[in-house]
Amino acid sequence: MPQLRLRSVVRDSANSPTLKYDRIVPEFHEPRMGLRRRLGTALVIAAGAALLEIVGSRISGSLALLSDAGHVGTDAAALALSLWAVRASERPHTPAMSFGYHRTEVLAALANGLLLLGIAVYLLTEAYGRYFSPPAAVEGGVMFVIGLAGLAANVTMLALLRSPARGNINIRGAFLHAYGDTLGSVGVVTAAVLIQTTGLVVLDLVVAVFIVGLILVSAGRLLREGIRIVLEASPAGLRPEQVAQMIVSVPGVRAVHDLHIWTVTSGLHWLTGHILVAGDMTVKEAGELVDRIQARLRNEFGIAHATLQADSVQEEMISPTDVAKAPPP
Repeated sequence: MPQLRLRSVVRDSANSPTLKYDRIVPEFHEPRMGLRRRLGTALVIAAGAALLEIVGSRISGSLALLSDAGHVGTDAAALALSLWAVRASERPHTPAMSFGYHRTEVLAALANGLLLLGIAVYLLTEAYGRYFSPPAAVEGGVMFVIGLAGLAANVTMLALLRSPARGNINIRGAFLHAYGDTLGSVGVVTAAVLIQTTGLVVLDLVVAVFIVGLILVSAGRLLREGIRIVLEASPAGLRPEQVAQMIVSVPGVRAVHDLHIWTVTSGLHWLTGHILVAGDMTVKEAGELVDRIQARLRNEFGIAHATLQADSVQEEMISPTDVAKAPPP
């Protein structure tokens, strides 16, 4: 279904209001089909890996495998949440929801960040309990084989999500989940080898704490970026001063003020502001000037939608002293 944006309200001969819409940034929505396929494939892989590790933990008696299965299961839930957010963000704009549902992706990213924090707390709790109550002997061979299978599944998910994660905060949340789980699988495989060869179970705790540290860093970055978008801060890497200087450099613009730049969702930046133009500029000329500025904003800064109001300023102003003067006799 095409994405639409309310453009204007007009009245017909019967004085009935009619809403007119424009297609909204088609280049932003067309790649979404690929995102859905990638997320759906990663979801199936994560769910399968979680089930495999649950079975492997029962066979081998490995608590590490069971913990990693819980981690992968949480990843599957996060992927399902991300997939739902992508679908929800594609719902058409309406008069009541003029910005559409793009922010659902940001909400999903924040939820994924909180899930990462929950995973980190859970792993720390497990590591603490295991330090005081070392696990019983496990089948290192079975643990190693299942760990390798989980590692292969996670590497596949990373390959699927790596490219879209660079420009989409929602996909980045799913990618960070898969990244943390990949480290967890590496820890499982490493622990299996060490347990099988040396019996030093304490090394498994060292790897687990290291993984928790990486997960906390990833969660912090994801939450910080999501909070910036919710607070409508300027997009990271884009300086409003540079945007204002570009606008003023366009011939016909005297000044710019009340400039606001924010991110609706990853990769979709919006702008509003006022520009000062000469008082003798016609409405048509002002419209053409705004069109030129909007084109440069898209090409130079990736700002998909810009609303600019042209305020005219007279070349000659009557000073208050002249107004107060008495008329000549």
